[in-house]
Amino acid sequence: MRILMVTPEANPFARSGGLAEVTSALAGALAQQGHEVKIVLPLYRQAREAGIPLQAAGRSLSIPLSWKTLPADIYRAEVEPGLEFYLIAQDSLYNRDGLYGTAYGDFEDNAERFIFFSRAVVEMIEALELDLDVCHCQEWHSGLVPVYCRTLYHERPRLQRLPVVYTVHNVGYQGIFSSYDFPLTGLGWELLSPKTLEFYGRLNLMKGGLVFADLLSTVSGKYREEILTPEYGFGLEGIFQERAQELFGITEGVDYSRWDPSRDRCLAAAYDRDRLAGKQACKAFLYGHFGLTLPLTAPLLGMTTRLFERKGIDLVEQILDDLMTLEVGFVLQGTGEERHQYLLQEISRKHPGRMGLTIGYSEELARQVIAGSDLFLMPSRYEPCGLDQLYCLRYGAIPVVRATGGLDETIGEYDPATGQGQGFKFRGYTTAEFLGAVQRALALFGNQTAWQALMRRNMALDFSWEQVAPKYVDLYQRAQEKRRRLMGG
Repeated sequence: MRILMVTPEANPFARSGGLAEVTSALAGALAQQGHEVKIVLPLYRQAREAGIPLQAAGRSLSIPLSWKTLPADIYRAEVEPGLEFYLIAQDSLYNRDGLYGTAYGDFEDNAERFIFFSRAVVEMIEALELDLDVCHCQEWHSGLVPVYCRTLYHERPRLQRLPVVYTVHNVGYQGIFSSYDFPLTGLGWELLSPKTLEFYGRLNLMKGGLVFADLLSTVSGKYREEILTPEYGFGLEGIFQERAQELFGITEGVDYSRWDPSRDRCLAAAYDRDRLAGKQACKAFLYGHFGLTLPLTAPLLGMTTRLFERKGIDLVEQILDDLMTLEVGFVLQGTGEERHQYLLQEISRKHPGRMGLTIGYSEELARQVIAGSDLFLMPSRYEPCGLDQLYCLRYGAIPVVRATGGLDETIGEYDPATGQGQGFKFRGYTTAEFLGAVQRALALFGNQTAWQALMRRNMALDFSWEQVAPKYVDLYQRAQEKRRRLMGG
């Protein structure tokens, strides 16, 4: 198949979180299975500085934005056979530090930036005469692509017959802007209605994708169920319910060429399920990095997370003093809300030698924390899929998770009677249940024979994108069939 993926970020050009990893890994797996894949994203400053040669595609587009018109230059790069990147340049919108904002908040012109991007993508498909079998859009930033295909550009045959799949990674972020931004879209005012793009008097870009795409998907089967409810649908549950027959949940995968402790250059020592000694060396490295003074035989709990309540950091803060009364170590790397940063710093000062804290983020340290931890905590309030728990399985860190979204789907509760299950779970969003799950894990850690058997079983599990990619191909084919039916074919 000939596939165009539209995304606000993708490795190796631009990354702010897991979306970049997921998009490029899925595209790479599809390319390896013989499909022709193109990824299009904005040419951010971060992408310019990625060190990858770019070639001008030879076309400059003129993109209307309300009363003005801005040029969009298109660049290309082939990263691997069958996988080509297109980058859309407009320096006034993208040549700045950060993808979506700064430490102080989102960019004020994000509506303009991603309305421009969506329309430029549609114009690019036409200008470059791309023959595509499907267009796969990611997140709110590309939500207007299916809208444009079915409205302003619906009479153009290439776009009229193009199936569009729209994937929602996190309904908590919808691209909601003032209705005063609506003229930037160039769409008719009739589309700013409750049935289409209007959301409580405002403009909602994600809603556009949900209404106009041929098929919808999200990033785990459990999250698909959750977003049908008011608790997780964030006001869009009605649309998800209306389109439930066309909404699919596909759990994300892991790129084991990048996430493999036997060849991860960030680690103090390599290891695998048959050679676990290297994991102790990784644990010793963390002790040194964070200044821990406990014996190496003590269980080490780790986290690398964003410091927001949706990630459960408030639960962590509430149990830390109790945890520190046990013979355990705790290390955390994270960045986010200042109030959480200050509180965690205050708690860590109370427990020198037992608790280590790094405010900030680096992928290198994230890998080291996952590799060196015995237990890895993910007490998320909600988690559409989650990747860290999947990395933990391969790296031999036992996950302790809240039973929500992809965490619930991928991690089964360990049963000491049968040895089945991958980790430890709790359901209610309470400190008592969270602490109980941690204590069950610590009890198992006391039986090192059972603990290492669990580690080895987890490390053998296969959550690779090679297993996931065919499910997307099936989704693309369904979208093709639907579009042919709508076209009368």
